[in-house]
Amino acid sequence: MKNMIKKNQMMITALAIMIAVAGYLNFAGTKVTEEEIMSVNGSVTMDDRGNPVLAEEESDYAALMDLSEEDIEQASGDIESLDGDVTMVDSGSVDEELAEALAEEQMDEVPGEAVFTSAGMTSELSGAKLQKEQTRAQNKETLLEIINNANISETQKQEAVNSMISMTDVAEKETAAEILLEAKGFSDAVVSIDGDSVDVVVNTEELTEAQRAQIEDIVIRKTGVSADAVIISTVNAN
Repeated sequence: MKNMIKKNQMMITALAIMIAVAGYLNFAGTKVTEEEIMSVNGSVTMDDRGNPVLAEEESDYAALMDLSEEDIEQASGDIESLDGDVTMVDSGSVDEELAEALAEEQMDEVPGEAVFTSAGMTSELSGAKLQKEQTRAQNKETLLEIINNANISETQKQEAVNSMISMTDVAEKETAAEILLEAKGFSDAVVSIDGDSVDVVVNTEELTEAQRAQIEDIVIRKTGVSADAVIISTVNAN
């Protein structure tokens, strides 16, 4: 504390001397420069702001002024590096949490799981119809080859003709039943006659007893089979 008071007193004394010298020189009409004022008292030095620096403080002041731009840039670089490390840690933490959340969602999902909509069920039934028609077309082509083969006996040709007639009759009955079912609101239904039984697949998840009775009645009238020969199925979404 005493040292601080002494320093302040010395600074005040130095300033008083400088002011007195400057006033005298100005009064004498002589131009005074900053260097001349500083040379009056060798122990007094002015800093960059024009403040006097005492002799014992000059070493500390000089040490501060000796800091180069490289030192300052290096210090700034270190600070920026630390900021970057903090940012990277925070960003990595957020990315890791996001990745874990996505992984949990994927674990909850069943691979290959699909939810069938009405359009999906329609596509499935359309595919079944197409496959049935393709199989029937191949069978007809085989029968035509038999009928047109000169090396085949007349008996075999007649059997091929009868098979083609039966196949055509079955196709007409299936188509008639499907058209009437669609007219009654059962769109995309697939009717397949196999001997004495008829399979019916309807584009819905469930049927009431009244709807089953309606479908059964249509199929019986259009195909000529008995009630116990009609098997009705639905397209399940699951």
